[in-house]
Amino acid sequence: MMPRARLTIALAAAVLVATALTGCASTPPDLQQTTAALLQAGVQNVTAAAAAGDFEAAQASLETVQSDLMTAAAADEVSAARAADIQSALNLVSADLVAAIEASKPEPTVAPAPAPSETPTSVDKGDDKDNGKCKKKDECDDDGGD
Repeated sequence: MMPRARLTIALAAAVLVATALTGCASTPPDLQQTTAALLQAGVQNVTAAAAAGDFEAAQASLETVQSDLMTAAAADEVSAARAADIQSALNLVSADLVAAIEASKPEPTVAPAPAPSETPTSVDKGDDKDNGKCKKKDECDDDGGD
């Protein structure tokens, strides 16, 4: 993968972590501390997998973070504004991961079609009265012989 894409993924993950961390200090909390810790752990999994080049695992971890965010938002553990900020960061990381996954796939190669093989057809044009249908002489009925 290109260093630029890895840097973009790492930066987006850092933005997500920073977004999660800044919510812990505000009063009233727009992000519960336990929720912030859960999201941070998920982001660390995304970052580790992306840094290792395992973009499918990073994408799966990102989907888990997104699910955790939605669950937290439904439980009022994160404010709507904060959830929207975090979701924006998740969207950026997701787009980078999709691009990285596509870039890491080998381009399909088209194998040339095999040339048609010419199989000679043999026709026995012998003078036998069976017109070449008998392979061995003693398998054929001799009607009066040769």
